[in-house]
Amino acid sequence: MAQAGVDWPVSCRNGTCRTCLARLTEGTVVYDVPWPGLSLEEKRDGYCLPCIARPASDITVLPG
Repeated sequence: MAQAGVDWPVSCRNGTCRTCLARLTEGTVVYDVPWPGLSLEEKRDGYCLPCIARPASDITVLPG
């Protein structure tokens, strides 16, 4: 998010603190880690961790 010039709350920058939790309303993201600190329900409901997510398309996110 910071690389895109977006001021978004972050703390750990590795997906464990969940400070950056966001709801992905459009688009898709991918992770370089096998299990980014999200529950199955959160993933199903469209949540992501922008500090470690990479957009796979244009995305729109809302604060979690």
